[in-house]
Amino acid sequence: MIVVDWNDIQVSGSKSGNKKALCPNCSHTRKKKTDKCMSVSFSLGKAYCFNCGAVSFEDDNRQSYTEKVYELPKQDWQNFTALSDALVKWCEEVRGIRQSTLMDFGITEEKQYIPQVQKEQNCIVFNYFESGVLVNKKYRDGRKNFTQSKGGKPIFYNINSVVGAEKVYIVEGEFDVLAMYQSGVKSVISLPSGANDNDDYWTNSNEYLSDVKRFVIAVDTDEKGLIIREKIAHRLGKYRCSFIEWKGKDANDDLLSGNILESIKNEKTFPVTGTYNAFDLSTQINELYQNGVPKTIAPQKTCFGKLGDIFSTLSGQMTVVTGIPSHGKSNFLEWYVLNLIDEFELKASFFSPEHSPMEMHMANFIQKAVGKPFYADIDNVAKCTPDDIQRFIEWSKERLYLTGGGTGEVVDWDWLLEKFKEQLFNFGINIFVVDAWNKVQMPKGLSGKDGIDQTLTRITAFCQQNNVQVYLVAHPTKMKKNERGQYELPQLYDVSGSADFRNQTHNGFSIYRHFGESADEQSTDFFNLKTKFSFQGKINDCVKFRYHMPSGRYYVDGVNPYTFDLTESGKKEAIDFVEEIVITNNFKPNEDFDFTPSKDCPF
Repeated sequence: MIVVDWNDIQVSGSKSGNKKALCPNCSHTRKKKTDKCMSVSFSLGKAYCFNCGAVSFEDDNRQSYTEKVYELPKQDWQNFTALSDALVKWCEEVRGIRQSTLMDFGITEEKQYIPQVQKEQNCIVFNYFESGVLVNKKYRDGRKNFTQSKGGKPIFYNINSVVGAEKVYIVEGEFDVLAMYQSGVKSVISLPSGANDNDDYWTNSNEYLSDVKRFVIAVDTDEKGLIIREKIAHRLGKYRCSFIEWKGKDANDDLLSGNILESIKNEKTFPVTGTYNAFDLSTQINELYQNGVPKTIAPQKTCFGKLGDIFSTLSGQMTVVTGIPSHGKSNFLEWYVLNLIDEFELKASFFSPEHSPMEMHMANFIQKAVGKPFYADIDNVAKCTPDDIQRFIEWSKERLYLTGGGTGEVVDWDWLLEKFKEQLFNFGINIFVVDAWNKVQMPKGLSGKDGIDQTLTRITAFCQQNNVQVYLVAHPTKMKKNERGQYELPQLYDVSGSADFRNQTHNGFSIYRHFGESADEQSTDFFNLKTKFSFQGKINDCVKFRYHMPSGRYYVDGVNPYTFDLTESGKKEAIDFVEEIVITNNFKPNEDFDFTPSKDCPF
C-alpha cells in the first residue's frame, strides 16, 4: 500500500466536498501528466488514486469509531511482506495473481494458529486497512481454513478504494478483489466473511458507501451467492445497483479463463427504473408461469389457525392496522411480526413512542418471544429467568430493532423515512412498524388532507422502491355504538383524517376485542379489511383469537396456549471463519512454504 502525505495534495478552490487532484506519487511519471487521477474526500479526510492505488489521510490515525471498541492487530505487517517463492508461484499459477498485485495490497505470509486443525499453519494473510491503520487480519491456510485476528474490526476488504468513487464493485472474496484490480477495476471491495450478511461490517463501512452513486454486485454465481446478492441489493437499494453474472463461479475463475473483461462489460440491471418491457421482465414472467402467483407471507404456527388463508402480505406493501383504543391492536401486531421474523428470517424495526421507555417495550417482546411473564409469575406460569432474557438478547440482536428520536429531536415523516433508509442500509430491515400515525408530525408546509395524502404516497413509494413492508397503526375517529351499546368495528374509511387510509394502502386489518364477564365471552377478532390481490386473502373474513395473559400471546379459539420459545428455534447463519487467537510469527517463509502444483493451496 502506497501512502502519500496529505499536505502534498493540491486542489483548486475550497477544500470541501469531493475534489479531483494530481497524484503526488504517479502523476509526474504519466504521459498525461495533467490527468487528475486522485479523488480527495475532505469530509472523510481521505484520498485515493485510481491509477496507482496510492492513498492519503488527513490524519494517519484517523478511524471511523463507533460505540463498539475493537482490538486492532499489531501494526507490524510490513515485517512479513517477504513472500516465499512457493506462495508467489501458487498465487500466479493457480490463482492467476501476479506478485506485483500481492505487493500492492500488502499481502503477507505468516504462521498462525488455526482452530480447525488445532495447530499453527503457514498462511497467506489478507490485511484489512482503514485509512493508514491495520484494523483486521484474515488468515487462510492450505486447506482453506480461515481465522482472523481476535477482536478485529469487521469492515469491507479494500475499503480505502471507495474514497471518492462514483461506482464501486462488491465481490465475495479477497482473491476476487485482486482479480478485479489486476483487470483494471480499482474501486472494488469484498465481503469480509464470504456469502454471509452481518450488520457490523455494513455499519462500520457506512460513511464510505453512503455517497456512492452506483454499485455493481459481483458475488459468486452459486446458490449462496445469489442469496447474498439479493441481500446486498436490499440494503443498498436496487435503484442504484446492477450485477454481474460470471461465466465461471466468481471473478477469479473468469480471470483464469480469460473471460473477466467480457463478464464485467455484460453488467445487468435490476428492474427498478420504472419503465419496463416484456424482455426486462422475462425472468419474472417465466417464474410466474412456472410457479403460479407469488408466495405471500403470514404466520404459519398452529396458534394462528387459518389466518394465513384470509390475510397475507407481500414485500413492497403498506398495511394499515386499526382498531378501537385498548382493543389490543399494538399487542397483536407485535406478536404477528415476531412470528414473521422468526419463520421467514426477516428483520423488523418498531417506531413506537407510545411504548416508551424502550426497555419496557423490549420487555413486552421478551415476554411474547419466550412465552413467560416478564415481571412476576402469572396463573402458575413462572416469570422469565436471567437465562431466558440473555437468550432473547442473542436471538433478537440482528432481528429486532427499536427506533426513537434523540433528546429534543422532532420526529416528522422526513426524519423517520430517512431513519428507515439508514436502517435499511445498516441492518437490512425488511419490516418497519409505525405505532402510531398520530405520533409522527407532518413535515413543514404540509397539513390537513393534502398532507396526509402526500405522506401516504411517500410511504407506499418507499415500500415499493425498497421492497420492504410498512405496518402503519392508525386510530379511528370516535366510533358510534350500536343498539346493544357496543362499538362498531372500525373500517379503514373510519381512520381519522382521510379516506386515503383505505384508498392508498395495499392491505389493512382491524382488531376488535370482546369484553365479556366470563372467559368464554372474551375474545379478540382479526378482520381482513383489505388485501391488494385476491390470492392474498378474503376481505371481510374474520379469525377469532384468545389472549394468554402470562405470555402476552394470541391463539385461535379451540387451541391451547402455546408454550414454545421462539428464541430456542432461531439459528444464526454460520460464517466461514472464526475469531481467534493470539498472533504469532515465528517461522521463515522461504524455508517453511513448500510448493507442489495443486488446485488446493499447498501452504
